[in-house]
Amino acid sequence: MMDKAQVNKKHSKKRQSKEVQRIIKGKSVNPKAFAIQSAVKAERKFRHKQDVIAKREKLPQIDRTPLRPAPFVVSVVGPPKVGKSTIIRGLIRHYTRQNVSKISGPVTVVCNKNLRITLLECNNDINCMIDIAKISDLVLLAIDASFGFEMETFEFLNICQAHGFPRILGVLTHLDVIKNSKKINRVKKQLKHRFWTEIYAGVKLFYLSKLIHNEYLRNEMHNLARFISVIKIRPLEWTSSHPYLLVDRIEDVTSPELIKTNDKCDRRVCLFGWSRGANFKPKQAVHIPGCGDFVIDSINFIPDPCPLPERENEKRRRSLKEKDKCIYAPMSGVGGIIFDKDAIYIDLGGSHSSKDAQSNIVTKINEIGKPLNKFNEDSDLKIFSEAIAKNNEPYLRRKVVFTDENSDDDSENDHENVGDDYSANEDSVDEDENALDSSTEKEILEFDSSDDEDIDEENLDTNDRKKRELYKIKWKNDILKKAQESFYQRYERTENIQRLVYGEWSHFDEETDDDSNRQNILDDDDDDDDGEFFTPLSKESEAKSEMRFTVNSIECSKFPDEMLIDFSQDSEMQLIRDSFVTGKWDEKEDAQTLLENDRKLLDQLHDTDDNACDEKFCDEDFEDLENPTSKSDEFEDEVSTKNDEEILKTKKLLKKQQFNEEYDNLKSSDVLMDKEKTFIDFEREKAQKQTEINRKEFEHLPLEQRVQYEGFQAGLYLRIEINGVPCELVNNFDPSYPIIVGGHQHCETDIGFVRARIKKHRWYNKILKNKDPLIISMGWRRFQTQAFFSIEDHNGRNRMLKYTPQHMHCLATFWGPITPQNTGFVAFQSISERTSNFRIAATGVVLDLDKGTQIVKKLKLIGHPLKVYKKTAFISNMFTSALEVTKFEGAAIRTVSGIRGQIKKPIRTPEGAFRATFEDKISSKDIVFLRSWVDVPISKFYATVTSLLLPVDKKSQWLGMKTAGQLRYERGLSVPNDPNSHYQISQRKEYHFKPMIIPNKLQEELPFRSKPKLMPKKFNKVSRVAVIKDSHQRRSDNLIKRLRLAYREQTAQDRLVMQKRAQEHRKKMSEIEKNREARIKAKKKFIMRKMGKSNK
Repeated sequence: MMDKAQVNKKHSKKRQSKEVQRIIKGKSVNPKAFAIQSAVKAERKFRHKQDVIAKREKLPQIDRTPLRPAPFVVSVVGPPKVGKSTIIRGLIRHYTRQNVSKISGPVTVVCNKNLRITLLECNNDINCMIDIAKISDLVLLAIDASFGFEMETFEFLNICQAHGFPRILGVLTHLDVIKNSKKINRVKKQLKHRFWTEIYAGVKLFYLSKLIHNEYLRNEMHNLARFISVIKIRPLEWTSSHPYLLVDRIEDVTSPELIKTNDKCDRRVCLFGWSRGANFKPKQAVHIPGCGDFVIDSINFIPDPCPLPERENEKRRRSLKEKDKCIYAPMSGVGGIIFDKDAIYIDLGGSHSSKDAQSNIVTKINEIGKPLNKFNEDSDLKIFSEAIAKNNEPYLRRKVVFTDENSDDDSENDHENVGDDYSANEDSVDEDENALDSSTEKEILEFDSSDDEDIDEENLDTNDRKKRELYKIKWKNDILKKAQESFYQRYERTENIQRLVYGEWSHFDEETDDDSNRQNILDDDDDDDDGEFFTPLSKESEAKSEMRFTVNSIECSKFPDEMLIDFSQDSEMQLIRDSFVTGKWDEKEDAQTLLENDRKLLDQLHDTDDNACDEKFCDEDFEDLENPTSKSDEFEDEVSTKNDEEILKTKKLLKKQQFNEEYDNLKSSDVLMDKEKTFIDFEREKAQKQTEINRKEFEHLPLEQRVQYEGFQAGLYLRIEINGVPCELVNNFDPSYPIIVGGHQHCETDIGFVRARIKKHRWYNKILKNKDPLIISMGWRRFQTQAFFSIEDHNGRNRMLKYTPQHMHCLATFWGPITPQNTGFVAFQSISERTSNFRIAATGVVLDLDKGTQIVKKLKLIGHPLKVYKKTAFISNMFTSALEVTKFEGAAIRTVSGIRGQIKKPIRTPEGAFRATFEDKISSKDIVFLRSWVDVPISKFYATVTSLLLPVDKKSQWLGMKTAGQLRYERGLSVPNDPNSHYQISQRKEYHFKPMIIPNKLQEELPFRSKPKLMPKKFNKVSRVAVIKDSHQRRSDNLIKRLRLAYREQTAQDRLVMQKRAQEHRKKMSEIEKNREARIKAKKKFIMRKMGKSNK
């Protein structure tokens, strides 16, 4: 065995597929012959494709946009210190060529002849994010590429998902902080993929590479502005069905006498802004988010302060004129023109604009409001005007970390184009900027430090002034020499366009031109010595010099004027007359005759298609009035010479061209037959017809009369007066917080029970408890209420939940404003806390509105038997009075052992006891319990969030109702400890029941089926002594065991043989039985055949 070598089994070869075998053998596959290999897969693929197309389709809406719509709201959203204000300033500079130093409130600019936009910056407040998400048409989401995604970005995206998703563009900033180019590409790719995951695949992401003079590159801002101007804005459902107004100017028109008598009196306020969405109506109920509900006292329209340019009949210009580049930003102090109801105010400065420095100091001291010694003790030393105070808390940046994000390779480059209609490669811009020499960068820094830096000379000391004067004198030394050196440095760095276009062959010409240019720039002393230097020319250079003054030269941009032909003379003009379409051609090739023939052929084809007249009749009556020299006979001869195939070919081409134009442009309604039209096509036609009817109905009326019928439509600049506004809105006004006037429908002013479907957000780290206060943003309103959670059972019962499920939806019922169904909302537990965690607690949608509630919870009552009879018992300790017993008469009860019963009637004593019947006799030690459901009353708590009424430094610190846990934590109270509420492990005693013994007499009477059959045998256990066997006994016992084992094996083998023999016997008997049945069948056929013949 040791000599033999071990033989292992060989590995089986990998089986190759049929396609691989076919490729190896060299057999080609015809893809057209085997295009559809499986009909089921093809059907699934087709259905999936149709499902995707059907999901993209949306029901067409009636277009209610006016001819002059309101400016689109473009919001710039992002966490602090990401460059939002710089983006807005860059866009304003691109559109209007103006620099706006301070941006506060909305800024409206004219983009082109048909578009205006309102730029709005969102600060780092959750209230501001909610309001801007509701009114924005386009959102520019600014992201710091050097830091990554922050919590504010994802909070804003989730708010948009609930209130309606506007168009979103991503803007990456701070890319110049990352110095490594590979890391920049990797960061771009990671941020782009995560951005696509959160919004949708393919959303645009712009890259702003760097800052120069505190501005982004003009090319990048140009690309961003161009995409904003061509993007299509999708109207949202809520904003298209509700009117709203973004306030860009506010005025307090309250009587001064009322303010003198009472500083805290309610004010009368005028709000100005463009109307958006649906039409405003007089005396309409409106809501100002962060303030409250009001009713419009008066409303009218005034002239547009930022109108679109008028359409002139002159030649169309693609760009705007300088006078049409308008900007309107009253909160930022730009423009200086304010429109009112009956006047126009122009800010001219006047005598009050220039005040002495001393008066400014006095006014600032008076504004302090406390003694100077206390002010100096509390204040910090501040050297610069923009210095940061020590007491200010640093901003906590909330970075988002994704655990499922895969790191990409450094070598992968991902260059993203910014648009579909045009391509703007930001990477090429980066390369161009990085290609600048270090000298240019130094120049940029020098210009930045000398020209752009503003120095207030009045605040400088005398020593500083002397130093500055000395610096100016030194700067003027050798100014001529410095100018020459800087000029030659710039001239050497500039690329020669001629060399880039025509190549290096003209190097000789460039050298001579450069030398001549340089010599002309030198002083007059050098000009006298120009004729002393001569260079001998070779034959090649002579040939080049001769070649460059010929028409056939490769580069003819320097062609001399002497060799040009003067085509103003008739003799020279005749030489090239036949080279153009109007020249002298053959009779058949003449342009005028060909055009005339084509026109006649088209007329003939139209006549044949319409069957209006016969060809012969048309040819006989045809008479060319424009060209009397042409005759119909010549036309007939030309037509007759053409073949019928060519005529048919031209006719088909014309038909095909007409069909393609109609189908591609959808200009004709007969593109699809009636049987091929879908539901979407019919709905689109209905919406289009309704849009035309709406526009034609009030088209002939003047605007003053039209407003009385249909209200103040979108696009008008409105002046709304509201009475009864709290004084805090005016006193604590901050332009960085937008003021929105949202209109309500007739049914949305009431308050009732709202039933909604809610789900806890997966990123919120706390679980929501029942009855805890929630701040809900729904519709235009932000309010605080108490939500009661429930879930619907299979029998339709709404069972109350203590907490929200982990990954499931549940129902929430709360007391709040009546809102239409399918309206989304966002819930927060607090909007004032500063935390690094996610702040959105839950999202949901409104299901239905009801005046009543149907939430129930479990109620388990326990009682003990007082007296026990056969099947009746008196139960006590379950109720406290007879009145409670009567409420539960007929209710089902049960014992712990499982015996069911029913409540009958109360008894006199003790109080609350009752009589009950059971299925069987219960034990006196048993426990009786009652399972029931009781209604849960919903508290009617509703409080509007009034964040706009708070002071400027506390607008983000609104506090409403606190939870019980917060109150205990603030007061140092412990949670109440009820021992009965603790969960305890139930310990039951083990009961040893006696065996059931049936008497013998009863056993005799029982039927056989019920008689006990397997009774345990009674035997007395006798303690025996262990027996020790000797050797003879052991041998005999082993022999008996072997014999038994052999006998057992023999019987098993005999049984197998017998089974095999029986199986063979069954087979033989089955064959015999088959033969016998076949013989019987044949005999029956023979007999029946004989009987049939005899009957005939």
